[in-house]
Order: sequence, then C-alpha cells, then structure tokens
Amino acid sequence: MEHNHKRFELELSDLRSKLSQMGNVVIEQMERALACLSEHDVRGTRVIVERDINVNRMDIDLEEMCLQFLALHQPVAGDLRFITAVMKITTELERIGDRAVDVCAAVHEREDRDPVESHREIARMGALATEMVRDSLSAFSQADTSIAKNVFRKDREFDALYCDVFSRLISSPKEPAEIKHDTQLAFLSKDLNEMSEHATNIGEAVVFMVEGKEITHMDMHERRATR
Repeated sequence: MEHNHKRFELELSDLRSKLSQMGNVVIEQMERALACLSEHDVRGTRVIVERDINVNRMDIDLEEMCLQFLALHQPVAGDLRFITAVMKITTELERIGDRAVDVCAAVHEREDRDPVESHREIARMGALATEMVRDSLSAFSQADTSIAKNVFRKDREFDALYCDVFSRLISSPKEPAEIKHDTQLAFLSKDLNEMSEHATNIGEAVVFMVEGKEITHMDMHERRATR
C-alpha cells in the first residue's frame, strides 16, 4: 500500500511539473509574439510558430497522463478535482498558444512599421493578458483562490479596455487607407481578448479544484461576490 501511495504522489507531482513547464512555454510564446508585434520582427515570429508544435504535444501528453491516472487510480474528491482541473487548464493553454500564433500572423499582415507602442491601448491589453495568464497559473501552482479571484478582477479591467478599443477601431471615421490598418488592429484586439478569457477560465478551474465550486454555474449574486 505504501508503495502504491508513493507512486500516486509521484505521478501527481509529475503532472504538476509538466503543467508548469507547459505554462512557462506558453507565457514565453505570448511575450515573444507581443515583442515581435512591437518591433515588427517578422523573422522572430517563425520561431514562435515552430514552437507551437511543442505546445500541442504537451497538451496531448498531459491529457494522456491524466486519462491514464484516472484509469489506474480512480481518484476521488480533491484528487479527482485536481486531475479535472489539469485537463481543463492544458486545453486553455493550448488555445492561448494558438492565439500567440495569430498575433504572429498580424505581424506579417501589417503593412506599416509603426511600433505597436504608438497604440498604447493594444500594448496595455497584451501586457494585461500576459499578467492574467501568469497569475492564473500561479493560482494553480499555489492552490490559491485569492490569486484566481484577482484574475477575475483584472478581467473586468481588460473587458473595459477591450470594449473601448474595439468600438473605436470599428466605428471611428477614417480614410480609406486607414481602414485595413484599423481592421487588423481590431482583429488583434480580439485575439488578446480571447487570451484573457482563457486566463479567466484557468482561474475558474482553480476555484473548482480548491473549493469544488463551478463558477460558470453560480447564480448572478454568487458570481459578483466571487469576482
């Protein structure tokens, strides 16, 4: 029995470690993609696109590990919630990786070479989305719902910024030459918004893992109290 318990704990630790590795890779992908966007570094985007294969492989490997763990150990209660959370989080990380690749596509599509710093709101959205992903993973590694709930508060900040930026990009009067440029920025802002949503989903998975609460199924009063 002691041998089985040690194996159980080692496999849980291995899952934590591999999820942390995947999270670090995805955050680095985000940071590199945003840097390439800022600097209009087309060459640098190639490395990001190539490394997305590694993110996809990590997602598949972690899912297989979780399924094998479920089959061999049939965990219950907190351990079952942990495995479920890992499976949810790896999916969210894989999708964030996809959005980083989309940011790279935006670098290729841009015709002007003005740094994105000239669009301060876009730069702020990228930084805030990265903060949210990093914080949500910290919440998981520390099993700390207070960090997760701080991600929810940042999500409100992000939503307000996104709504303001997106509405101005698609509705403000512009010359024909500006239409394509602003449309590209509008799509870019949507990619960054999706990253923030995936970070929020990771935070919700952490709350489920620790407290056993499905935030998406709470009534409005409970949701507001949590966020």
